[in-house]
Amino acid sequence: MTRKVKIESNLKIKNLFEPPFILNLDGTDDDLLAVLKKLSTFYPFLRFTENGEMGDDIRYVYINGISHFDLPEGLRTKVFDGDKIFVEIYMDPLAGG
Repeated sequence: MTRKVKIESNLKIKNLFEPPFILNLDGTDDDLLAVLKKLSTFYPFLRFTENGEMGDDIRYVYINGISHFDLPEGLRTKVFDGDKIFVEIYMDPLAGG
């Protein structure tokens, strides 16, 4: 059964990563960590996951407005059709000369 979730983010990179968009999930993509892993396959230049955990480029993940830190199951929280997932990406300050 295919589920569709809306992905939003604080980061937009023209022609590379342009949320909001709909991500289609199959039966194996049933929690927030699986969603991050799927995003990693589509956008390998961003560290959504590392070593099976949330990657260093990610600060927060929200599902329907609730931070993963506030959820009893954290990133193992199940994802359902129609959920809205917001991925807050940490960006190092850029310095120039």
